Amino acid sequence: MTKKHLRLFINCFWVYSKKNQTAGFTLIELLVGIIISSLIILALLSLVVDILQVDSRENARNETQQEMQTALNYIAAELREAVYVYDNNCMSATAQGTAPTTTNIASANYCPGLQNYLPTSLISTTQKPVLAFWKPEVIDDTGSDSLSALGTCSGITETITKQDCQDLLIKRRTYTLVVYLQSATSNSLWRGKSRIIRYALSKYSSITSSNLVQSTGYVDPSEIDSTSFQMWPKKSIDGTNLQASLPSASGVNPAVLVDFVDAPDATNTGTLPICDTGYSRSNTTSNSFFACIRTTVPASGSTAVASGVNQDVVIYLRGNANGKGGVTTDNHRPVLQTQVLIRGVINKIPE
Repeated sequence: MTKKHLRLFINCFWVYSKKNQTAGFTLIELLVGIIISSLIILALLSLVVDILQVDSRENARNETQQEMQTALNYIAAELREAVYVYDNNCMSATAQGTAPTTTNIASANYCPGLQNYLPTSLISTTQKPVLAFWKPEVIDDTGSDSLSALGTCSGITETITKQDCQDLLIKRRTYTLVVYLQSATSNSLWRGKSRIIRYALSKYSSITSSNLVQSTGYVDPSEIDSTSFQMWPKKSIDGTNLQASLPSASGVNPAVLVDFVDAPDATNTGTLPICDTGYSRSNTTSNSFFACIRTTVPASGSTAVASGVNQDVVIYLRGNANGKGGVTTDNHRPVLQTQVLIRGVINKIPE
């Protein structure tokens, strides 16, 4: 290698070394890089937040629908035990038909209006009954307020109460009036558009070895010379009101069954189901929770007779996820429905 070539090689290496010593990013280049990186990170974070929000909304919707299905199953299971179900005509606050007197019997379609004999705190413009029925309630064998607390009824001194005690030991059950209501009042605890409330009027409020305490406002429809399910609490013979005072709804009764039911007056919910011929709406003011009931009570006419068929009930329920996590607007869920055939034998006509 000649000196000329060696000098050229050294000069190139020196220039290359100098260039590497001054290589790097300028401040403007760093700022541009930071801005671009920030935009990419923000876009990714926004995408993640959107995905989490969508997931939260879907979970709320699915949870709401599952809650509606669970509530519907609970109501249907209890309704299968019913012996008598009130239609809207008999459950309203207006009496239907001709009441019995000492000289005349009641018309076949007579109902005194169930709402008039329920606790006043239950009924309001924003809380109305939707479904009401009577069912037998089995008394527990053990525990407080149970058959074991009665013993042999020897500790009860009053004649009437003692007879009730002896009858209870044999029958081991009583009749209970169950009412499901829809409440559209909102508060800090219940955030849904409306909710379903369950009220139950049992025969006894307390069972002990020395006394049977009958619930205020309860009238037993199974006693002789008393009332019937249809005419409750009026006396079947002469129409006397056997209810000394209205029942109470204090304490834990009534209890909320489910929240996030759609509003009773909700709009833009699609076509609502209609009741078939021979069925009566249990509630005409709500389109989110109601039932179609095959009634055994004639619509009108003093000479009409009961249909003599088993009652069956079709229940409709629609939820609304508005108020749950991630859902801030109305989100109407699909309408759920179920049909229940009542096992009771009231007004059955043998063929």
